[in-house]
Amino acid sequence: MRLSALGDIVNLTVIFSKVREKYPTAEIHLVTKKQFRPIVEPNDYEIRVIDYDTETRLKGWLQLCRRLQHENYDCFLDMHANMRSWILKRHLNNVKTAHFVKPRIRRFFLFYLGLNFFSKSFTLISEYLKVLRVIGIDESEGETEILLDGQVRKEAENLLSGCGVNRNFVVILPIAAWKNKRYDLENYKKVSEMIIAQKDLQVVWLGGKGDDYLMDINFDSRDIIKIIGKSSLTISMAILNMAVAVIGNDTGLTYAAQALGTPSLIIIGPTSRETGAGHIQKGSLVLEKELWCRPCSQKGDRRCYRRKQYCLDFSAAEVYQKFLTVLSGESK
Repeated sequence: MRLSALGDIVNLTVIFSKVREKYPTAEIHLVTKKQFRPIVEPNDYEIRVIDYDTETRLKGWLQLCRRLQHENYDCFLDMHANMRSWILKRHLNNVKTAHFVKPRIRRFFLFYLGLNFFSKSFTLISEYLKVLRVIGIDESEGETEILLDGQVRKEAENLLSGCGVNRNFVVILPIAAWKNKRYDLENYKKVSEMIIAQKDLQVVWLGGKGDDYLMDINFDSRDIIKIIGKSSLTISMAILNMAVAVIGNDTGLTYAAQALGTPSLIIIGPTSRETGAGHIQKGSLVLEKELWCRPCSQKGDRRCYRRKQYCLDFSAAEVYQKFLTVLSGESK
């Protein structure tokens, strides 16, 4: 079970192949939120996805728990460790259980006292993989993966064509749930202009319905196209899959791009690997600063207490040069 969030669900896909390889004939179910179903379905491992509609609230969760009570599970892997997973565990009597251990105390010391008790090898994925030890799987690394339905790709192609995308393109993801995690929009605009001027590529700015702050950005070039609030999660992922490269903030879709096999540059500000950020796969890179005040919060939602936010103080030229390394394939 892992209900949210988008980036965490993407990272969780690393365990699918491990469990299926160890138990080739087992029936495997995954419980997640309804909106994240496209991340984990379809998959190559015959994993049945059971989704939870958050609009049904606690009543719906209890109904789901009672239904799962009759599945006769042998093992429950709790990858969320929250109140809902505790309720589900109470319904699954006499079932072997292992749960993801959130490093809350270490993060408290890190965020509020500046004391880092994390090992240098700590990553969210390595912590997910530790949970598998209870079922005889001892792994320390792996890669995330997302598959897409062919029909979704056709829908994405139609959307791109209708918006004026007619050749190879780069996607910029200037979005993030928290403002402190967003790289400067004017600098993203400059990076886009550099790509247009020096590479035979178009640039697509991709965002969701709630990213209204992007609507005020205007471009002089027709080769920079905004697709904001026009695509579903599945179509957005198909667009990421079709791009030659992605530049984005520390947000779920940027990690989804990697899992889809698209080389990505991830710009990280107030978060870090200790908060679960920064997982990269072959062909991708992270751009971040080593600062005494970083990381300052788990989600990047804590107001910066310094004179200015130094953790995202990258020039457009710095971002562009790092992007060229990703584009060239030298980061593989």
